[in-house]
Amino acid sequence: MSAPKQLAKRQKLERKRRRKRELRLIRRKNQQPGWLQPAGLGSIGMVTGPVGGLKMSTVFEEFVSPLLDSVDGRAECKKLFSIAQVAWNAALEPESRRDAMLDDMIKTAMPMASLEARQGCRELLDSLVARKLESFAKYQRPIFSFQLDELEDGGYYLSVASGVFR
Repeated sequence: MSAPKQLAKRQKLERKRRRKRELRLIRRKNQQPGWLQPAGLGSIGMVTGPVGGLKMSTVFEEFVSPLLDSVDGRAECKKLFSIAQVAWNAALEPESRRDAMLDDMIKTAMPMASLEARQGCRELLDSLVARKLESFAKYQRPIFSFQLDELEDGGYYLSVASGVFR
């Protein structure tokens, strides 16, 4: 791909990300002020936003962003985020348990796959674990689940449920 085409593609991707951020801000403005939602029982409220720092959905999306260009469609995007979730949580485990955890996950998720497919998946997981350890080491929150909602403009909105700091 020529340099001008690469630049145009990068600019298009950045515009898409900017639109997603703007939509998130609009959604936040339409919600109740503050992080407490209306209480159902007296003065008890439920915390629904981050207690401090960056939202894990933003962090997780940035973690996966280099691979998002290689997927096409919501189903593939969801699979990529699922693989990234496994790698993220494996990176939080001690190194002595990490390999066994990844091997078990691959055997469970791909019982009928060929050896080559399993090796390819393991290489992808290993590269994501390395990325987590190098670039996202300060985030020590496990990712329990995520939801990928399709937006009207064709983009996606990512919601992440994460744990407390370990």
